[in-house]
Amino acid sequence: MPAQKQLLLLFDGHALIHRGFHALPPLALAKTGEPTGAVYGFASMLLKVVAGFKPTHWAIAFDSSAPTFRHKQFEAYKAHRPPAPDELKRQFGRVRELVEAFNLPSFEVEGYEADDILGALCRQASDQGIDSIIVTGDTDTLQLVSPHVSVLTPRPGRTFSDTIIYDEAAVQQRYGLLPRQLADFKGLKGDPSDNIPGVTGIGEKTATKLMQQFGSIEEIYHHIGEVVPEKVQKLLKDGENEARQSKELATIVTDMPVALDLTACRVSAYERDKVAELFRELEFSSLLPKLPEAALGEQKPTPVEVQSRSEAVEYRIVDTADSLDEVMGLLSQAESFAIDTETTGTDPRQAALVGISLSSAPGKAWYLPVGHLAGDQLPLSQVIAALKPLLEDPKVIKIAHNGKYDMTLLLKYGVRVENLGFDTMIAAYLLGEKALGLKPLAFSKLGIEMSPIANLIGTGAKQISMAWVDIPRVSEYACADADIANRLSELLEAELIKDQRLWELFTTVEMPLLPVLLRMETNGVALDISRLRDMSWSMGEKLAKLESEIYDCVGHRFNVNSTQQLAAVLYDELSLPRTKKIKSGYSTGASVLEGLKGAHPVIELLLGYRQLTKLKSTYVDALPALTDPDTGRVHTSFNQTGTTTGRLSSSDPNLQNIPVRTEEGRQVRRAFVAEKESSLLLAADYSQIDLRVLAHLSQDPRLLAAFAQDEDIHATTASQVFGVPLSAVTPDMRRLAKTVNFGVIYGMSEYGLEQATELSRQEAAQFIQAYFEKYSGVKDYLASTKRDAAEKGYVQTILGRRRYIPEINAANPQVRMAAERMAINMPVQGTSADIIKVAMIDLQREMDRKGLEAKMILQVHDELLFDLPREEAEELRQLVLQIMPEALKLSVPLKVDVKTGRNWDEMA
Repeated sequence: MPAQKQLLLLFDGHALIHRGFHALPPLALAKTGEPTGAVYGFASMLLKVVAGFKPTHWAIAFDSSAPTFRHKQFEAYKAHRPPAPDELKRQFGRVRELVEAFNLPSFEVEGYEADDILGALCRQASDQGIDSIIVTGDTDTLQLVSPHVSVLTPRPGRTFSDTIIYDEAAVQQRYGLLPRQLADFKGLKGDPSDNIPGVTGIGEKTATKLMQQFGSIEEIYHHIGEVVPEKVQKLLKDGENEARQSKELATIVTDMPVALDLTACRVSAYERDKVAELFRELEFSSLLPKLPEAALGEQKPTPVEVQSRSEAVEYRIVDTADSLDEVMGLLSQAESFAIDTETTGTDPRQAALVGISLSSAPGKAWYLPVGHLAGDQLPLSQVIAALKPLLEDPKVIKIAHNGKYDMTLLLKYGVRVENLGFDTMIAAYLLGEKALGLKPLAFSKLGIEMSPIANLIGTGAKQISMAWVDIPRVSEYACADADIANRLSELLEAELIKDQRLWELFTTVEMPLLPVLLRMETNGVALDISRLRDMSWSMGEKLAKLESEIYDCVGHRFNVNSTQQLAAVLYDELSLPRTKKIKSGYSTGASVLEGLKGAHPVIELLLGYRQLTKLKSTYVDALPALTDPDTGRVHTSFNQTGTTTGRLSSSDPNLQNIPVRTEEGRQVRRAFVAEKESSLLLAADYSQIDLRVLAHLSQDPRLLAAFAQDEDIHATTASQVFGVPLSAVTPDMRRLAKTVNFGVIYGMSEYGLEQATELSRQEAAQFIQAYFEKYSGVKDYLASTKRDAAEKGYVQTILGRRRYIPEINAANPQVRMAAERMAINMPVQGTSADIIKVAMIDLQREMDRKGLEAKMILQVHDELLFDLPREEAEELRQLVLQIMPEALKLSVPLKVDVKTGRNWDEMA
């Protein structure tokens, strides 16, 4: 085998850190708020580049904090640059920790810049016939490109997910010059980024032309009389000193006192444990699978088994009747055990069971294979028969990670899991963990690395079913899942108990809610398929008409669904204002089109077209295809851990986002119907619950009084702010007051009010000021909430649900203001979410106690939807009106509106 060709990777430390900081969204540790975005960007770039190029040698260069020789030559050199933000400064130390853990040789020389060090190192490598690639965040080093040296950098405005390698041809293509001419080029035109002046009056085009004609600054002045036109010649004569000095400032020094030690720079086995521990501390769990196992550049597959550094594990395959009896006997004596399922897919309603893993003690687990295509295994019916009594025993606590998935799957096999007492994913969610997957949690909480599922089944087009994988390999993987869930439950339980309110929220709200959600998902929602098909046809006709009107409006046909063609029509042909730049040009997104309302008649048509297209594709055409052939109903999934406020989210399909304010949206709701001709739908909706929660939290006297007297809160607000009697409040006044009432909950600024109404900025500011003068309790509450968030790093609901907001102390005003809006919104919206969750639990319990046939089928934020026999309508109405207002005692009454009807829209 031929020896590997030597390759030296050279990293421009400060440039890469700056690029990561400015190109990526702000990132911080969930609890402490330590900024980590630049470190993450640097780490991910390092791993990607090393994996891609597999270098034999490497090194990194950093700028020295001391002034360089350039500063001594030219005092204004880089003088215009503002100091690095504190969020960036704090990350340099972490990057150096990372560099040390990787055993990456680091160079820093007082009086010189990193570019000079890189230039010297790559020159010395070239002298030995070794190729170098400089990895940097800017293009200053392009002058170093040669037959042996290339530069890897992101494309302009991009991150390291989109890079370009500059060799000599690429440099010439971009600049029309040779790499060695770039310092001369900057000497003529200057370099604003480094405050290099260049020659006054000489721009980029002229500088390029001069360099192509004469080759260098020295040659230009040697032939100065040949320069035309005379105006340029005069500029050059007047600026000769600046040209020569600017070239010297722009020229990278390659003969500086630094030596390339190839032995020291060889890519050797790095301290993987040290890097992994640092990744754990920094919450970089997503980067862990990208860490090579041995020497960098040698990508070896990660073993399937748990990599525990503390103890051996005992994982067994259960494939005989005797071993099954033994395991069942052991588990029947346990107070609790963890369960996990291996399946053929991600949708539990469609997937088939491949195997079940169980764990009753740390480091000990069993795997029961039942659906592999080869290998010794017991019949599925035998395993289910043995497990069913144990899983349905309410006295034995079950532990799982994302247990609703396992419970849904097992229901298909006639097993109704009882007493799922601890779900580690929900616990981690309440504790504010950012990564909720089992494997990231094992890494961050236990220091244990687990094999990703891709190691077993692959990814993309090469992905296979778990049923095809050998039983021993799946056993190691599955036993680890159950074992780790069991270990995590102990650790997370202790963390929850430390804050008694979180423990109470977990045990009295989130865990009791899980089986309620499972029942709702199982119940599903009936659809009027024929109505949806009729709607699809009529919407298609309407879209065709709108499309024709759009063509008439602009004067020709084009592809309305092509963003590039639409951008050309709007910005090039119609000359509408260009507002938001994106990779492919200028945006035609919904927010941009909303901002262009009134600028041209086509905008309203486009917005209508877009809205109708989305409604048709997302619901009208999609819902019939999502109907379960066995039940004839649509079964959404409710996610307890999908939002930062505690609200439930809905997916596959999302049934919480069907528009209600448009006629087309209401038509979609009409297709949600009661299951039988003899049935009804009942909708129970909390009235203005967020504002009632705000009244309780703020204790504002005017808000409290208005709700206590059951006033129209928006009319009351309008009366207060405009200073008119309630009888004099106009619809426009009420509408504006309503906008502000709800806007306050979301931290609406005067700019936001201006955008949401027809008010000017000044009028919006005056209105908000008048609002807070009348509702001073709300103003004081918002201010105290922001102060508390800044001090504690989190906000919480009445029941103690937390949201960590480390960004609230960010130096960046935009980041800080966004965090303040989150801090204001979460206690209100989160408390509203808690209230309806408690109501759902209480209602389901009472419905079961009374033996009602009614089914809870949907939750849409503040609304619950039931499918019930007509004869139960009055009883359920009274039950709802009794239980929902009592879910949580507030300083103001909770009001519930109840309606019934044959479909979701036509209700009274």
